[in-house]
Amino acid sequence: MEDISSILGLFFSDENNLIYENIRFSTDISEEKKEKLKILPFKFLGPIFLTAATEKDDNWRINFIEASLSLHQERNMNRNVIQSFFTLNSTYSSPDGITDLFTLIGSPYTEDIDMIDNKITKYIHPSIIQGKIIKESILGDDFSFKDFIRDELNRGINLIQHGLGSSRKMYWKEQQNYYCIGIIERIVSESNSNTYLYTFEKSNPIRKKILSFIPSYYVMIIIPNFYENLINETLRLFDKSNVYPNIREINLKSNTKEILYVEEFLKENGNKKSYGFILIPEINDSEFNRSLSYYKKQLRLLLDGNENIFKFLYKINPHFDITKWGANSEAELDLIEKELDS
Repeated sequence: MEDISSILGLFFSDENNLIYENIRFSTDISEEKKEKLKILPFKFLGPIFLTAATEKDDNWRINFIEASLSLHQERNMNRNVIQSFFTLNSTYSSPDGITDLFTLIGSPYTEDIDMIDNKITKYIHPSIIQGKIIKESILGDDFSFKDFIRDELNRGINLIQHGLGSSRKMYWKEQQNYYCIGIIERIVSESNSNTYLYTFEKSNPIRKKILSFIPSYYVMIIIPNFYENLINETLRLFDKSNVYPNIREINLKSNTKEILYVEEFLKENGNKKSYGFILIPEINDSEFNRSLSYYKKQLRLLLDGNENIFKFLYKINPHFDITKWGANSEAELDLIEKELDS
């Protein structure tokens, strides 16, 4: 995988919230951008706000983020253009605390994510944890964790890079059933952007039940914009100005729960409209559990067919309300937190 056509970073965060990074970039990046790249790990690992925003003990974390990359119309096609951007997070719990190993990859290919995830969780992370224990016992006070983790991250990034270019396979997840708890609409033009949420009516008992399965509606509605903007900023730092990102999937996990957000977009006349489903694993005895492939198909039908959003809401989940919750100002976000997260 050539430097000119790739983005590759591997970050490690320990129990003391110290972050170490290895980011590969081409030699023609300016010194100013190199300094800004050093802040990237803090931004991508930053959503510790999940726990703070929810005031819950679920320890929600961002497990996976994927964006497709589209070519700006005014740019010429180039064989080195990257087409996908994704991140993977591996969390390891031990008596010493919780550590995270996080990678970001921009690639010209649709990579085999499961294979990369297996390398991170089964080889790289255990190597760091076990190697630290062994070297500490041998070297004692002479052990330098900074030097150790630098070598481990370099070894890990070599292992990831060596396997890049393997095409993604179709996995059983497409047929796993989910229950939709909300729809996010995002409209972006050259002058402004607007985000809206559709979900259950605030007095609906289903909404109150759903709150135990998610960090909060407040968190869920700000995540897509947050990461799409962050990925766009990352692309610019790597001089990838010929493409722009479109969020496709975000996966959140706690110790016992999971949320999947899937999104599709359509761009016309310079404006981009996208719809995304907030999904949780199927609910017992509900007739509205659907496969992931079903939800993805419905997103395309909504965007391509100009279907009425209110009829669409009823089809996806008849319990949804037609109320449109704006998320375009602090006041609107505060209202969502006050009315939907209580």
